[in-house]
Amino acid sequence: MTCANRKRAGWITALLIGSVILGASADQSLRYGPRANRHEGIRAKKVAGFGVELLSALVEHRDNPQHTEDRWHIRFYLKQETNSVHIVVRELDYKEYYWMDKVQPQSPWNAGFDNVFSWQTGDVVGPLGLRISELGVVARLGRERAGAVENVAPVLFYQSRFPTRVNGYAFQFKVRETSELTWAIYRQEGGEPVATRKYWRQTGGRPFRVSWDATSPAVAEGAYTLVLSGYALSNNDPVSQTVKFYHQPLVR
Repeated sequence: MTCANRKRAGWITALLIGSVILGASADQSLRYGPRANRHEGIRAKKVAGFGVELLSALVEHRDNPQHTEDRWHIRFYLKQETNSVHIVVRELDYKEYYWMDKVQPQSPWNAGFDNVFSWQTGDVVGPLGLRISELGVVARLGRERAGAVENVAPVLFYQSRFPTRVNGYAFQFKVRETSELTWAIYRQEGGEPVATRKYWRQTGGRPFRVSWDATSPAVAEGAYTLVLSGYALSNNDPVSQTVKFYHQPLVR
């Protein structure tokens, strides 16, 4: 090898090593950890301990989903004041392994719809190229970990605009194995379901959506329960998930 070729090879090697170091540094900066008012970043996928998992519980709303603004916001209603709200923001379909939790609100969570948490998208969301439509949010009440029975506050997840009225909800789930499913929504005091859909086959490991239109005159403010049930097609093992939530139609 000539002297010129050796120099050229040395420069190429140096450039490659520099690229690797920069890439590793960039990846390191996006790893899950504490940030200004939350923990956020790339986090290893957790193995679900249940046959079905609640990924997201949102108020139905679309706020320019194809564009990412500087800040994202979470707003939710509480029937009464509590300091036990545990928020998780995550990808609906794992690609970048984004995860955010341990949020620190500017003021305590209070009764009403003025519970808001905001964060900058430039730290992690922007570098990962994520869109708001690719993420789900769960605001658990009273307990931090997922369970077969969930008590949640459905979340308004938005960038700049939010509605003045709640017209419906979007729940996202994932089953471990391909299953035959039924879902129904009941008033918590009992009675016949106010909405239901039967014999819904869902592929294991893939997120799926349960949408409820809450604009019917028969749907009043109050506590409701979503029951998802069925069985795995491979072995007939039962699949069950219960989600309790409060419907407040006016965002005020």
